[in-house]
Amino acid sequence: MKSFDQQLIELSKLIGKNKTAFCIGTFDGVHLGHKMLFQQLVNNSKNNKLSSLVIVFEKRPREIVSKGYSRPYLSGFCKRKNKILENEINFLFTMEFNDELRVLSAEVFLKKLISHANIKSIVVSENTRIGNDQLFGKNLEDLCISLGIEISNIEMKNNLKKVISSSMISKFIEEGDFINGNKFLGYDYTFEGMVVKGDQIGRTIGFPTANIEVQNEIQIPGDGIYACMVDIEGEKFRGALSIGNRPVIKNDSARKIEVFIFDFDKNIYGIQIEISVIQKIRNQEFYDSIDIMKTQIKKDIININEVLER
Repeated sequence: MKSFDQQLIELSKLIGKNKTAFCIGTFDGVHLGHKMLFQQLVNNSKNNKLSSLVIVFEKRPREIVSKGYSRPYLSGFCKRKNKILENEINFLFTMEFNDELRVLSAEVFLKKLISHANIKSIVVSENTRIGNDQLFGKNLEDLCISLGIEISNIEMKNNLKKVISSSMISKFIEEGDFINGNKFLGYDYTFEGMVVKGDQIGRTIGFPTANIEVQNEIQIPGDGIYACMVDIEGEKFRGALSIGNRPVIKNDSARKIEVFIFDFDKNIYGIQIEISVIQKIRNQEFYDSIDIMKTQIKKDIININEVLER
């Protein structure tokens, strides 16, 4: 674990002599609201001949401050950083939120950034809180002005004036509402997982599935059947994603993540694949026999192909 001073030295080396405009946060999912923030940051930087800097936390500060608090992430940290960089950002710096940082007031924190990163401008949203005194709004604006930092405050809202937040999107995904989830993300929700060996029962009924092992911290859709696209080493295939238990096939109450990949029959055990979830097709259901279930799966495949044709 690096001390805050060590992190500041690294930040200073990264920035060099550049004067910067910055924003700070976890940016989970890098959704449309975050993109509005980054766009304002880039515009401010260009208009004032500054370099744009995004300071990102891998873990939510709340998870450090409130022991025991946790919530799944919409994306892994590497994917999050890559998506941030898609927004023409000049510098991206990962800051570790630790016990040393959590006790700093907004004033002390910003003064340190001024001295180590040549901060001249900051872009914030209605959700931004800085320092252990959690400054925001007018109080944060007054502090920035007193420190000589230009501040821009944007509203992360869509055209219907609805606030866009990671927690809201996470709830949509948990509920299987990808019409709204993907709309507010600005892209199709994806998650990655390793293909692991299962019991291979799907193969015996004509629908071999890839069993996916996903990191515990990643948000997974609620139980059900979903239309999806599967990326296998850069090649994309249509698929039927199933999440839930399988009481008809096997007396097993364990929750499983499986995908039937259309027109595909290769050994991909041990390979990391990416699944883009497009739309929920139906809830998980109980069937009286495997034959009835097979008939429903065939209907699901027809429905999924219709969805993916749109």
